[in-house]
Amino acid sequence: MGSSSDPPHFYVYQCFFRDLGVCLPFTQFECDFLNFINSDPFQLHPNSWGFLRAFQVLCSVLGIEVSLPVFLHFY
Repeated sequence: MGSSSDPPHFYVYQCFFRDLGVCLPFTQFECDFLNFINSDPFQLHPNSWGFLRAFQVLCSVLGIEVSLPVFLHFY
């Protein structure tokens, strides 16, 4: 931590928000998943976020409640 005049920031894959449709704040399902795997959101590969997003869309289309136990059973 130097004496930089830059405001606080972090780096993230551009496709994270643009292509995968991930939004801040995270959904409860995404928070539950991150807590379950004990990981930082940006430690996941974009493909992992793609799986999470696809699962949420699938549950929405099928009328199933999005939950961590259902996700773990599905995968």
